Amino acid sequence: MHTSDTPAPLEGGCLCGALRYRLRRVQSAYWCHCSMCQRISGSSALPWATVARGDFDVTHGALTTYASSAGVQRGFCGSCGSPILFDMASEAAVDVTIGTLDLPDRLTPTHHIWTTTALAMSDGLGPGLPRHAAEAPADPA
Repeated sequence: MHTSDTPAPLEGGCLCGALRYRLRRVQSAYWCHCSMCQRISGSSALPWATVARGDFDVTHGALTTYASSAGVQRGFCGSCGSPILFDMASEAAVDVTIGTLDLPDRLTPTHHIWTTTALAMSDGLGPGLPRHAAEAPADPA
């Protein structure tokens, strides 16, 4: 998926409606198979959209955060617990859970990351997409 292929803005929110957000320009979309994403979502993998920090805005409510590891904050709804944001302080971008978008099918993940911890049940997710043992290589475009 290229950013020019993604109509903007995209809007989303949590399960209970207490938190709403807007994305202006999506850089990429992918499936993450790391053990932290498995635990935070209760699923075998979690689809994410990467956006520049300035392209993510909370439009209603406020994120509650949890420091899941050094330099990483995970943002979620403090009322219903919906996972929304992955924020690594050292990065210029943040990641937003695709499943919390109002129209999640407007984004299609293009690759998988952290497949070394992928569960066997996730083999059918995004068949044919490139799979990377750790982070995806930088997009040369």
